[in-house]
Amino acid sequence: MKRALTIIQGFLMAIVAIFLVSLLYTFFISIYVIVTGIKEISPEVNYILMVIAAFVSVVLISIWYRKYMSLRQRDSIVLKKVFSMKNIGIYLMLGIGCQLFISGILAKLRPLFETLFSYYDDTIGSLFGADPLVVILYVIIIAPILEELIMRGILFNRLRYGMTFVVANMIQSMVFGIYHMNLIQGLYAFGTGLILGYIYEKTRTLMAPIFLHMTINALGIILPNLIGEKFVNGWMQIVIGLGLLIVALYLFEINNRHKSVI
Repeated sequence: MKRALTIIQGFLMAIVAIFLVSLLYTFFISIYVIVTGIKEISPEVNYILMVIAAFVSVVLISIWYRKYMSLRQRDSIVLKKVFSMKNIGIYLMLGIGCQLFISGILAKLRPLFETLFSYYDDTIGSLFGADPLVVILYVIIIAPILEELIMRGILFNRLRYGMTFVVANMIQSMVFGIYHMNLIQGLYAFGTGLILGYIYEKTRTLMAPIFLHMTINALGIILPNLIGEKFVNGWMQIVIGLGLLIVALYLFEINNRHKSVI
């Protein structure tokens, strides 16, 4: 009974955190309309207000998380170990592997699901349609911190008290995928969520998946401009990406063998 209540508590906490972001976003839009008198908000202003809401949410949720949610991990964390040169290299390999593998898969699926990809392209276009500095601030810094706090810090953390790692990781990854409200992006998020959950379980600090999440998002901006179908085709991206993921996860397991995953 206690485990069931803990699991339910995790879902409710995550829902409240997501609702907080939406509430703050609505609040800042209302303030903008009242102050400026402008009811038709431009996409650029709307994006900035969304970023502000996300930033304030990060601050509030971080304060709450540090006070109530991270007590179990504090005694056993050694950040020098978590961010050793070996692990940083592994995080980079994981980030490159994720981007190459997913890009290759998406390239092969695109001709088969044109309608879904059209919606996906519109979503990504709106995400990267603002000022480049604001986009970088949100996509690479604020969004990873916010999503890790909610999905791994709150949801996975509570699920882990009541179930095995495998089940908890699967559930939080599915919720992470649904959270993106887009089938294509959701499948991508589900896959990366599995890896981020594993990294969190092994390191027991949210700093590790946050760093990896930032790396994945940053590489999502950088790699497409460096590597494309002209240089590396879809199948090569899949093979190279999968190879990097397997090697990186194996090296991470060896380098962090002191933590067991059940």
